[in-house]
Amino acid sequence: MKTKIRILTATAALFFSAVVAQAQFTAGDLVAVRVGDGTTTLASSGGPISLLELNTSGTVIGSPVTIPSGSSGLQISGVATSEGQLVLNADHTALTVAGYVPPFGGSGSLSGRSAANAPRGYATIDYNRTVSAVTTLTGTYSGQNIRSGFASGSGLWFTGSGTSSGSGLVYYNGASSSTIQGINSRVLGYYGGSLYYSTGSGTTGIYKYSGLPTSATTSTAFLTGVTGQGTTPYDFALSPDGDTLYVADNNLGVQKFTFNGSTWTFDYNFTDSAASTDKAYGLAVDFSEANPILYWTTPTDIWKATDTGVGAAGTSIFSSGANYAFRGLDFAPEPVPEPSACALIGLGLAGLWSFQRRNRKS
Repeated sequence: MKTKIRILTATAALFFSAVVAQAQFTAGDLVAVRVGDGTTTLASSGGPISLLELNTSGTVIGSPVTIPSGSSGLQISGVATSEGQLVLNADHTALTVAGYVPPFGGSGSLSGRSAANAPRGYATIDYNRTVSAVTTLTGTYSGQNIRSGFASGSGLWFTGSGTSSGSGLVYYNGASSSTIQGINSRVLGYYGGSLYYSTGSGTTGIYKYSGLPTSATTSTAFLTGVTGQGTTPYDFALSPDGDTLYVADNNLGVQKFTFNGSTWTFDYNFTDSAASTDKAYGLAVDFSEANPILYWTTPTDIWKATDTGVGAAGTSIFSSGANYAFRGLDFAPEPVPEPSACALIGLGLAGLWSFQRRNRKS
C-alpha cells in the first residue's frame, strides 16, 4: 500500500509541476517597451530597456522584465521614437527587441555611431519572461537607426534607416546578415504568412512582401496614397479578414482604413485626449470583440479606445513616469506547454495505469 501511495504522490507531483510550470506572461495582456532608469534624463546616447506587462485596464502585472544594459547587453536611444519597437514572432511565443550592444565607442547619438563603435543587435523575450543572450548583427546599420525585429523559425528580419548595404530591411539567418531592400523602414508586421513594413520615406505608407523574403527583392505597396492618410506611419495592425487596417501615426494618432474588395478608404482617427499633439508609435488591437479595442503608445502614456464606428479620443491607462519613455507595444507571448513536459506527463500517467492494472490482478 505504501508503494502505491508513493507512486501516486510522485505522479501527481509530476503532473502538478508540469501544469504550473506555465508562462509567466498572461495571454491577452499587453507588453510595452520602456526606456530609461527613472533617474537619468533621457538622451540620444542610450538608455536601459525594460518591458512592462499590463492587463487591458492598465494595471502592471509582476515586475518589469529587465534587459541587461551593460557589456554585451542592449540599449536604445532615449529620444528616438522610432527605436524600440516590439513585434511578436510568427508563432507568438516570443518578442524581439533590437538595439545597440555596449560597450560603446565614439560619442553622440547611438544611431550616428558606426557599427564598430555601437554594434547593433537584438534579444528575444519568451512567454516565460526569459531574456535571451544578445546577438550582435555584425556590420549592420552603421551610422543608422535599428528599429524593429521579427523572428520566424531560425530567421529574423530587421528594419532601420539607411538605403545602403547592411541597412534598410535586413535578413539574418542565424550566422550572417544580408540586405533584402535598401528602404528606410520602421515597423514590421506579419499577416497571412507575409511580411509587411511601414515607412515614412519616399511614398509613405505600408508595404508588403510575398511570404518571408530571404534574399534581395522589392516590396509592393499595400496602403499608400489614400485620401486622408497620414505621412508618418509607425506600427500597424491588420484584421484577420484583411479588410480593416489600423495605423499608428506620429501626427494623427491611430488611423482606421477599410477595404471594399478593390480599394482602401480612410475612415477616422483615434486621438490622444490629454496630449498637446496627437501621436502614436506602438500599437496593439484586439479584434476578438465585436468592436475592436485599440491600445497605443506615446512616449508618456499607453492609450486605449474602443472602435464603435466613429473616431474617438483615447483614454490614458498608464503613464511612463519621469525619466522613462514608452516605445513599442504588443500583446504578451502565448504560453505553450513544453513537449517534453507533455511526454513526461504521458509516461507518468501510463506508469500509474500500469501499476493500478497490476495491483487489481494481485
